Amino acid sequence: MELFEYILLMLAAVSLSNLVNRFIPSVSVPIIQIVLGMLITWLPLHYELKLNPELFLLLFIAPLLFNDGKHADKGALWKLKKPILLLALGLVFVTVAVMGYFLNWLLPVIPLAASFALAAALAPTDAVAVGALEQKVKIPHQTMQILEGESLINDASGLVSFQFAVAAMVTGVFSFKSAGLSFISISLGGVVLGLLLTLVKYGVVKWLRRLGMENVTLHMLIEILTPFLIFMTAEELGVNGILAVVAAGIAHSFGYKKMNPEVAKLRVVSKSTWSVIIFVLNGLVFLLLGTQLPDIIQTIWSSAEIGNFKVVMYTLLLTAAVLGLRLIWALLMDTSEGNEPRGPWKFRLKKALILSLSGVRGTITLASTLSLPFFLNDGTAFPARDLIIFLAAGVILWTLLASNYLLPLVLGKEPQTEQEEEEIQAKIEVLRNVVTGLNELTTDQNRLAAAQLINTYTSRMRTLRKDEKKDKVQRTLGLSILKWERENTLLALKNKEVNPYTAYRYLNKINQLLYMHTKDARYKKDLFPVKHWDEVFGMLQQARLSIRERRAELNRLRIQNIAYVIKQLNVLLAEGEPDMETVSSLILQNERMLLHLTRNESDTGTRKEFDLSMQELARVGIQMERDNIQSMFETGRITRQGMKEMKRDILFMEHDLREETS
Repeated sequence: MELFEYILLMLAAVSLSNLVNRFIPSVSVPIIQIVLGMLITWLPLHYELKLNPELFLLLFIAPLLFNDGKHADKGALWKLKKPILLLALGLVFVTVAVMGYFLNWLLPVIPLAASFALAAALAPTDAVAVGALEQKVKIPHQTMQILEGESLINDASGLVSFQFAVAAMVTGVFSFKSAGLSFISISLGGVVLGLLLTLVKYGVVKWLRRLGMENVTLHMLIEILTPFLIFMTAEELGVNGILAVVAAGIAHSFGYKKMNPEVAKLRVVSKSTWSVIIFVLNGLVFLLLGTQLPDIIQTIWSSAEIGNFKVVMYTLLLTAAVLGLRLIWALLMDTSEGNEPRGPWKFRLKKALILSLSGVRGTITLASTLSLPFFLNDGTAFPARDLIIFLAAGVILWTLLASNYLLPLVLGKEPQTEQEEEEIQAKIEVLRNVVTGLNELTTDQNRLAAAQLINTYTSRMRTLRKDEKKDKVQRTLGLSILKWERENTLLALKNKEVNPYTAYRYLNKINQLLYMHTKDARYKKDLFPVKHWDEVFGMLQQARLSIRERRAELNRLRIQNIAYVIKQLNVLLAEGEPDMETVSSLILQNERMLLHLTRNESDTGTRKEFDLSMQELARVGIQMERDNIQSMFETGRITRQGMKEMKRDILFMEHDLREETS
């Protein structure tokens, strides 16, 4: 029971981290998740998590890297194979060699073999953290492709180097020749096994389909189990499990070519399912990292061997050394494509800085150091084990902070390219054309459904624009609507068109909202709008109305106010309000509310008619959107990638519509 509660708590923390990031966008989600993980350890829980490194790699790294391999840009991987291999293999081995000797010189308490082990743990970048970077900062496309390709491969080279260094420390024996041959055989064996098991899996799936078993749930379950089974098989056979799942993921990206309804449905379900799995696993990785830090910090803090300030400075110095070595390597490395010139010195320096600061350490580093044995073969304790784990954790935190705060400074606020702006405008125009088409199809019978559907399209347009001025205009119009409702309510009260009790209660709510948003003192004074004793007596008399009568009075007042608001919005529209789309959207929203309030509630078929109208208009809107996208693509206003993204969204909407109508 305690384990189940702990899992629920972790999942809640994953959701909370994204909510916190919404209010503190300057701090990246991984850092927030690490902090939440640390806070979880301070809660009075009855369950204490002990992280098993091997289980950690299986449960988290295997599916994450399988998914990354499945979605990797195969063309970019091949085109950029030179810089990717130089970083994933060359830089890893250079880091192990240079940092190993540097660590042993800096901290003689750590033996040379153990220093090489720590250097090997620090060498690979973190695939999960690299993916999280893309959500926070706009890294140049080619650089991001290099980083993604590097993180797919360097985990294997780093882990194999780590295993050899630990073996040398434990046994006291090391052979460079045997280590090199073992690395090649283990790595190639992992790749070959991943490809072979993928072929076996495709054979099983094909056999199941021949038997007529086209159950989407069954095939989705097989797909989810695939990375775990491949990783476990690879580890059992003594080859590299990480490269096996990466190779399998890339091989899976060639699938789904056969077109039939079941395969298409599986593709939609697969994307949705994996998006949830990856979202949860990404969050749990950093939360688990946070749960391990308090014990690591406490162990070193209570040690008398090295001062607290000194050990923190060692972590900073190691971080600077790791990133500095990466910067030098990136400057010397040629990342240009083909015969493309390398560019001016300042451009190369900026590119090298981006590559360096993006080299975040994370899960592999922590999992490696936590897997260090407690004892050597001769029975003595593994030297400086706690210190090694603390240093690794410190480098992880410093590289995360560097990518969070220094990388945006290097990148700067790059404005959108002209092509990107044109594509966004083209997408907005597609949605605007759909709105125009739906307006032409609107009748008295389907007006309510049309208003709701048009509102969804205008919301999508606002999301694409991301314009703060538009948001300000919308807030201003929202305040204007409240003022118009207040104005009309006071007029209705003056003309005795409304029950005073209902009017004063309604005015009180409006005044509260207006004061909250404007802090205008006059609205605070009017929070109790009754000024005379005769009005108080009249209100007490009116308060004796039944609940049904009060509801009917309130309904009449709301109808009057909404009609007045629509009238004022139409005046703005006639005057040529600059943001006519927002005004039109507000008119439609208020018309929808008005229709809802004035429709006959006793008509049992109203809801059914609304649903049918909504479904019919939604199908028409989707087809219009598809036609407009194709037209924009053919005229060159939308790129092929943009067209694919928009058509993918249409596919999801169609799937959702089919589920509702089935």
